[in-house]
Amino acid sequence: MKEKDLVTDCPYQQVVLYAEKGDGTFGPFQTGSYMAGVNISEHFRITENLSRALVEQLKSGKISPVYYFMMIEGLTVPELAGRMGISSFRVKKHLTPDGFRKMRISTLKRYTDILNIPLANMFQIINTIEDRNWDMGYPKIASISQTKTDNPLVIETKIIQDKK
Repeated sequence: MKEKDLVTDCPYQQVVLYAEKGDGTFGPFQTGSYMAGVNISEHFRITENLSRALVEQLKSGKISPVYYFMMIEGLTVPELAGRMGISSFRVKKHLTPDGFRKMRISTLKRYTDILNIPLANMFQIINTIEDRNWDMGYPKIASISQTKTDNPLVIETKIIQDKK
């Protein structure tokens, strides 16, 4: 196979392949992994869609923050219950807004330790990615705003990089 036929644009994972080069010689060249390129793009698309849907459900009060973070981490109820050392029945109660309200702070703290998030994140949605061009470094100029949601337990915090 010729080198030009194997070129794949995937900066996330590079591979070395051996192929016929343009000058007729045979040798190694570096390119992106086709499988990784397709799978990573699909993973990012699915994750982004899931996250958007979960944020809307959380803002409207249909799910609890525990449910949101469980889904983002890709955990099941039995997995989370096992890590928490409690029954699946109790975890299912905590996945609802009503069950979340009745939860003890010590139980909530255990959830945050297991999910590796600050306790405050159980009560706010932090929205920093307005588009794919977000500067992941420390922006010099940014504005921060907090707005109420339909869920009385959760606020939305937006950090927006000012374009100047």
